[in-house]
Amino acid sequence: MATDLKSHAQGVSLTRFANGGQGTSVQVTMRKERPVGTEFFDHLQLTRAQAAALSADLLDFAQGREVEEFEMEEV
Repeated sequence: MATDLKSHAQGVSLTRFANGGQGTSVQVTMRKERPVGTEFFDHLQLTRAQAAALSADLLDFAQGREVEEFEMEEV
């Protein structure tokens, strides 16, 4: 059974759902700015562990503490 959760972000909806062997997950849904065909929404499904890791990354970004990732070219 899925349950809608409160979101603090405008235009974002959160839905908690059972994800089989992965336990409880959350789906983050946003309306596309430019719908393609019959696809009007983008979504992302995360386990609790994935949501925790992503939230840490987003909090770093929001606080201006993000770390850039780059690959060094071999010479």
